[in-house]
Amino acid sequence: MRQGRYLSLHDEVKNFPLQHWLRSTIIAAGSLLVLFMLLFWIPLDMPLKFTLSWMKGAQTIEATSVKQLADAGVRVGDTLRISGTGMCNIRTSGTWSAKTNSPFLPFDCSQIIWNDARSLPLPESELVNKATALTEAVNRQLHPKPEDESRVSASLRSAIQKSGMVLLDDFGDIVLKTADLCSAKDDCVRLKNALVNLGNSKDWDALVKRANAGKLDGVNVLLRPVSAESLDNLVATSTAPFITHETARAAQSLNSPAPGGFLIVSDEGSDFVDQPWPSASLYDYPPQEQWNAFQKLAQMLMHTPFNAEGIVTKIFTDANGTQHIGLHPIPDRSGLWRYLSTTLLLLTMLGSAIYNGVQAWRRYQRHRTRMMKIQAYYESCLNPQLITPSESLIE
Repeated sequence: MRQGRYLSLHDEVKNFPLQHWLRSTIIAAGSLLVLFMLLFWIPLDMPLKFTLSWMKGAQTIEATSVKQLADAGVRVGDTLRISGTGMCNIRTSGTWSAKTNSPFLPFDCSQIIWNDARSLPLPESELVNKATALTEAVNRQLHPKPEDESRVSASLRSAIQKSGMVLLDDFGDIVLKTADLCSAKDDCVRLKNALVNLGNSKDWDALVKRANAGKLDGVNVLLRPVSAESLDNLVATSTAPFITHETARAAQSLNSPAPGGFLIVSDEGSDFVDQPWPSASLYDYPPQEQWNAFQKLAQMLMHTPFNAEGIVTKIFTDANGTQHIGLHPIPDRSGLWRYLSTTLLLLTMLGSAIYNGVQAWRRYQRHRTRMMKIQAYYESCLNPQLITPSESLIE
């Protein structure tokens, strides 16, 4: 379409095309929106790591010994299959674990310590032995069995039982075992006061002194059933803090593996061992039973067979020289394609946002100057300037 000699819409469109900056802006904004949705709603760690490892050419590593794994040169993205005998790690406060509630607490079998060092010995505790001795001494006297030895005759014991009373036939032994366990002044205050009352003594120190001197040997104490039950409960509540504290201390003492070796960690908290689950969690047991339950767990999990398989997601070495290896379960075929598709979509949206963002900016700048350039073009056509002022010969 042309009007006159110079006015031509065809020339305008050809020489000064329309700049569709708004379209590029909408595409860039849409790409950014999809990109943010991917970043905040979809975990991208595994898709990116898997894609990068696939591009680099990841290897499959199988190991049945610590030396084999150390010599393999494991990298992020490798597929790892290992089996051997190791120790379940100890769950500690402040450390991260994907498994929030392990049935093997305080052990966490989604983390395996694997090294060539000798296995740690089973934990022992002198305080627990003392608490157990006190509990057994009180139980034997409060709840005697026919086959138990007694310092009183069977006929006298039978007569006392028929009367409804309870006999403590070795009161001095209870006092000495209590003093052995509760050595601090503030320990077992209620139990000490109860024993002082039963022994008709001035204070606890005087009662212990009498027991050490043998003055309580052969002293029998008769209790009403209510008093006997109260004494039984006092012993249980007094020994419970010692056993609970020692159980926690023993668990922490196992959290000191030998330098070197590996710590194999499951990203999803899957157990690497095939052991039967305990009937109850350790901390669901009564305090008096926690130590024995912990000993059974330690015996089972401190030297246990394990199998670990997955894709390596992280590798680092701590101050102890132990190499931490994070494993993610190997995805199936659909999972692999999903990882690749997610990464491709992410890169596509990122490239689209950058390209269309740059194009929108450039086209917007051209759009702002388009009319001025068209006017300047027609001005030059209608009023041609043959000689520039700088080339003029007339000053």
